[in-house]
Amino acid sequence: MPTAQALIEKMTARGATIPIAVDVVCGKKFDANEPAVLKDAKDVADDDMIFDIGPKSAQELADIIMKAGTVVWNGPVGVFEFDQFGEGTKTIAMAIANTNAFTLAGGGDTIAAIQKYDIYDKVSYISTAGGAFLEYLEGKVLPAVAILEERAQG
Repeated sequence: MPTAQALIEKMTARGATIPIAVDVVCGKKFDANEPAVLKDAKDVADDDMIFDIGPKSAQELADIIMKAGTVVWNGPVGVFEFDQFGEGTKTIAMAIANTNAFTLAGGGDTIAAIQKYDIYDKVSYISTAGGAFLEYLEGKVLPAVAILEERAQG
């Protein structure tokens, strides 16, 4: 929690925010037949497992996506493979499909969500290189890219 609080304070000082889930969808065990229970985040019990964000939290993220100029999506927000825990990811996928922003998506789970919610043709750019995709966006030099750049200049 101290790390999260430090990040929130740092971002707030810069005029930015980190959205925090206010509602979540829980279950007691990781199972395709587990009932989904919607709870306020503050009401999560010690034996609850959080499997998705709730509708209020999903809508908050969708609203942010709809106002953005660029969206980078790396990873679902729930266990979307189980339909009862997929509404958060579906809400985000639909926002990405409908935004006017330039959208980038990467990683295997993200691509699986894109396929499940059939928005493949609505995403501006899709990368199958999840971790490397994020490292490249961070500005890290990737060995294969460095070789290609070196050869292009040579």
